[in-house]
Amino acid sequence: MPLPRITPKRQLVQSLLIAVALLLPFVTVSGNPFLRMDIAKMTLFLAGIPLRIDQFYLVLLVILLFVAVFLLVTAVLGRVWCGWLCPQTVFNDLVELCTRKFRTQNSQAIARPVEHIASLVIATLIAFNLFCWFMPPRQAGADLLDIPGHQLMLVTFLILTLFGYLNLILVKRSFCRSYCPYGRFQTALMDAGTLNISFLEESRDRCLRCNACVRTCPMAIDIREGFQVECIGCGRCIDACRGIMEKKPERTGLIDYRFGTVKGTGFRLGKTTVALLLMTLFLAAGLIWGVAGRNQNAFAVQRVATADSRLLPDGSQAQVWRAIIGNRSEAAQGYSIRLAGESPNGVELLGQIREIKVEANQHREVIFMIHVINKSRPPEKIVLQLMRGDQSAGSVSVSP
Repeated sequence: MPLPRITPKRQLVQSLLIAVALLLPFVTVSGNPFLRMDIAKMTLFLAGIPLRIDQFYLVLLVILLFVAVFLLVTAVLGRVWCGWLCPQTVFNDLVELCTRKFRTQNSQAIARPVEHIASLVIATLIAFNLFCWFMPPRQAGADLLDIPGHQLMLVTFLILTLFGYLNLILVKRSFCRSYCPYGRFQTALMDAGTLNISFLEESRDRCLRCNACVRTCPMAIDIREGFQVECIGCGRCIDACRGIMEKKPERTGLIDYRFGTVKGTGFRLGKTTVALLLMTLFLAAGLIWGVAGRNQNAFAVQRVATADSRLLPDGSQAQVWRAIIGNRSEAAQGYSIRLAGESPNGVELLGQIREIKVEANQHREVIFMIHVINKSRPPEKIVLQLMRGDQSAGSVSVSP
């Protein structure tokens, strides 16, 4: 019976990642995208929950949480990100998978054109998929086909496609080997229980010096020489060694994943892992608290600096003000603006202050006036209250 292989598991994980990347932009929750940074609406949709740009502190928490999770995964799983999950690796593996059949048949004359075609198709899908994370996929497709109306978008799409194509054809693994700083960064996060690929020292004497592990390594390193920063943890050397050793009486591979560097060491929480875990939990709790407790309404008022006070026929003055009302709920809402509490003597509101309809997850700007009756001394401050039906939705203080 053959020894278990790592490659099918890695390919399954990569297939799931590609499927998620391609299909997730089409997933909606209650009519909202599951995950999208919608540029037109200036809104981040997170699990269907809209976070507008004026709630940037929550967007910042999302970014910090992503970074913390990424660092935590690095401290626990080491370079598994590079060999299993990194887009650079996933798409290079996909191109190799598309051309492997032709290479094994020694048909280089066919394999090379197939590699170019596969790289171009994959690069095109990547470029289109990037647009879908920032706008609805149907709109992205329609805008790209509308060449006269969206020339800049088309040029951007072609540049992204060309960049991806050249990356898959020319750069390939050399980026991981020579340019990507993640390997050096990961070594700084290595903990006592970090997962890594090791040549098992306790069985070194059984090595056949067949160099199968070296030939199969995409980074062209020799795992028998110990830990190397270029290793991406893909597990190809494990499969190559098992393919040779399963024919021997011991039927045991000499290379394997191992937590730490000592035989028998299992997963354990080192100081770095604990610190990153606590940071991740803290940020996750803060994000959940912020999303759950966020105000469903936004209300801001400012005086229109370009409009002078208007002198009305009765000699009184009216100042022009602008109100910005935001509706962060999932349904259209009706609002009104009024003076909070007892109306100050000689002050009233004029203009569009009632029946202000704001669509779901939208902002609306309205213009109104603060009317100061002639011979009345206006108060230093008045409180304007935003009402949603009979309920207060916010208030601001202004100086007329």
